[in-house]
Amino acid sequence: MSKLDAAIFGLAGLLAWLAATLFYAAYGNGLLEQAFWFYALNAFAAAAAVTFVFQATARLRRIPRGRRLFPALAYGMPILAGADLVLANFQKLMSDDPASQGRYGAFMLVLLFAVGASVFERGPQKARL
Repeated sequence: MSKLDAAIFGLAGLLAWLAATLFYAAYGNGLLEQAFWFYALNAFAAAAAVTFVFQATARLRRIPRGRRLFPALAYGMPILAGADLVLANFQKLMSDDPASQGRYGAFMLVLLFAVGASVFERGPQKARL
């Protein structure tokens, strides 16, 4: 992985984190936290979107499936750092409710685990005759 790849994956991760955080800030307190099933559905949908961005970036950069671990780390670091900053200042930025802070943290963990799990996904197998 080159320095340019690391910068591109870092920027893509930063944009993915920003989009997920803005989504949670806009709909978290009023809509997402009203019912668990709706929260879980949106957490998995956001994780799918963030994972799609990672996989699309990896394909555009032509990184083989077996070498996507370090790009995933470069992609996930801005998500982790941004989530830590938001969690440290959660009362000022989003809500005073400590349960809401935990839900945002879980929301971000689901994103990170989805990206991490996609790294170990096997490629399509060729048919044997």
